Parts: sequence; C-alpha cells; structure tokens
Amino acid sequence: MNNPVEDVKINLNQNLWGLIVSFAALGASEYFKLCTLFWFSFVVAVIMTLSIAATTFSYTVAYMKKKKN
Repeated sequence: MNNPVEDVKINLNQNLWGLIVSFAALGASEYFKLCTLFWFSFVVAVIMTLSIAATTFSYTVAYMKKKKN
C-alpha cells in the first residue's frame, strides 16, 4: 500500500525561502505602513510555517519508520 506522505515531494528549502520572503514583506509593510501587504504577507507566513511544520513532521515520521526496521 502506498503511503500518501511519500507521494508528496516537498522540498523544505522552498518552504524556507517562502517564509524568508514573507518575513521580509512583513518588515517592509511595517516600515512603509502598507496594510494590504501586511495581511497578505502575514497569511503567506502562516501558510509557510504550517507547511514547514507538516513537512518536518512527515519527514520525521518516515525517518523513524525506516530506522525502526
């Protein structure tokens, strides 16, 4: 039976770059007082953080399953 976690190939580096860009946009929005950019970058930062957490969790679970066998 195929594991659906292994079918999704997400590169953690892409998530980290997205998080860095969204944090930079958050900083710029605060500096220039841009409300729309703030909320857009905030939403992207939350999504990227959740994506990093899910990816790290799935990699850890897969690693622990391999190590157990």
